[in-house]
Amino acid sequence: MKDARIRQYRIRTLLRLVDSGIFAVPKLQREFVWNGRKAAALLDSIYRRMPIGSIFVWETDRRNQYLLRKELHLLPPFDEANRRVWFLIDGQQRLSVLHQARIGQPRSTPDPRELDFSRVVYRLAHPDNNTGRAFDYRRPVPGEYIPLRDIVSPAWRYKLRHLPQYKLARIAECRDRVLSYHVPIVFVDTKDLNEVRELFVRINSLGTPVGSADRVFARAATMDLRQKAHELKHGLPKEFQVIRYETILLAFALVAKPDLGDVGERAYESVVREWEQPIERDESKTDAFLRLWSAFAVAFQKAVDYLKTHFCVLSEDFLPSENMLATLSLFFYHNPAQPDGRQQRQIRAWFWATGVAQRYSGRGYRANILSDAHLFRRLARTGRARFLLPDRIDPDDVKRSDYSRRSSLTGVFMCLLAKHQPRYLGNGLPVPKGEYAARANRKNRHHIYPKTLLAASVVRQK
Repeated sequence: MKDARIRQYRIRTLLRLVDSGIFAVPKLQREFVWNGRKAAALLDSIYRRMPIGSIFVWETDRRNQYLLRKELHLLPPFDEANRRVWFLIDGQQRLSVLHQARIGQPRSTPDPRELDFSRVVYRLAHPDNNTGRAFDYRRPVPGEYIPLRDIVSPAWRYKLRHLPQYKLARIAECRDRVLSYHVPIVFVDTKDLNEVRELFVRINSLGTPVGSADRVFARAATMDLRQKAHELKHGLPKEFQVIRYETILLAFALVAKPDLGDVGERAYESVVREWEQPIERDESKTDAFLRLWSAFAVAFQKAVDYLKTHFCVLSEDFLPSENMLATLSLFFYHNPAQPDGRQQRQIRAWFWATGVAQRYSGRGYRANILSDAHLFRRLARTGRARFLLPDRIDPDDVKRSDYSRRSSLTGVFMCLLAKHQPRYLGNGLPVPKGEYAARANRKNRHHIYPKTLLAASVVRQK
C-alpha cells in the first residue's frame, strides 16, 4: 500500500461532492447503524469545532464498480458518469448524517427502524459555554429548536424570516460554523482488495465497535454475503427480524462445513475462505454458492416457523437461545419435509431440555452446539438419532431463577405459559398473541398469570 494522501474539504464542498455521486459504498461496508442521538452529537461536535475524525476513501477507477453496494445505505447512488470511484472505507455514518440532515426527511434504516432527520435541531437558547448541547434530536419548535435543514438551506433567510434579528444572527453563526468546518479525507492508494478489507477492519475497530459479523462481511464482499443475510433476515416474520447476523452466519457455517470445529468468528471466516477465493478465481463457482445459500435460507425459515408453531416461540424474545435456530436449521436443510413422529419427539426433547438446562450458554456451549449439529444431521438423514441430556437438571436451580430477567430459562418458561393459551380474567376470552409477544410488552408478561392472583391462591392452599 502506498503512502496515503490527505486533503481538507469544507463541509459545503463535501456536500457538493456527495451530490455529484462520486462517493460509493463498497459491499464490505456496514449498513447505516447510527441513531438520532449520535447524529445530533456529530453536529454538536462540528459546531464546537471539535475533531470528528478523518474520512478514509479508496480512490479507484470504474472497473471496480462490481464492488458497489446499491442498497442498505443512505447516500446518493454512484453516478456512472464519474471516471473515478471514491469508495468509503471509513466515514459512511458521518457523511450519511451530514447529507440526510441537510435534506431533513424521515428515512428507513436497515434495522428496520425510522430515523427522522428533520429532528436534528439547533437549540437557539443553548449556553455559550460547553455545559449544554447546541444540537439535539427532538421535535422542532419554531423559534427555539430549528431543523438543520432550514439552517443550511440556500433560502435559509426566507424560511426563517419570521424570527427576530438577534436569532437570525445566531443562526447565521451556526450556519457558518457547520458549512465552513474542515473535514480531512485520507485517500488510500492500492490495487489490492485484501489490503482494503484489512484496512476497513482495523480502522473500524477503533470507532463504533465492529462485530464479528461485520468483519466476516468485509472479507466476503465478492459473495455479497451481507446482502444475502439481510434479505434472509428481513424475509422472516417481523417479530424475528431482530435476530443477530451472527446467528445466521453460524447456521450457514454449520450447513456449509460439516466438520466445523468451532462456532465463533473463526468458524464463519473458514467457510468464507472456502468460497470467496474460488469465486474470485472462477465466477462459475458463484452458481454453486447461490444454490447452497438458497437451500440454507429455506431451511432457516422453516426452523423459525417450526419453533413458532410447535413451541409457541412467538417472537425473538421467546427464544431460549438464538443459536437454537442455527442447529435446528441443519435438520430442515438435510430433511426439507416436516419431521415424522419419531423425529418430532426428539426435537421436542431437545427444545425443552436445552432451554431449561441453558445448554447454549456458559462454558460448554460450543461443544453442545457442535454436538447438537451432529445430532440433527443424523436425525434428518436416518430418523434414528436420539437426544440425550448428559446431566440431570437441579429443580432448585429452576426455582431460584429470576424470571424477570432475560435468560434461556425465562424464554422457555414464557413458551410454556403461552402454550396454555392465556385468557383475560374479566371475560375469559383468549389474550391475542400480539398482547404478550410484542417487544414493547416484555416487562408485563408476568400478567399472563397475575402475581396477586397467584399469591392469593397460594395463601388459600396453605
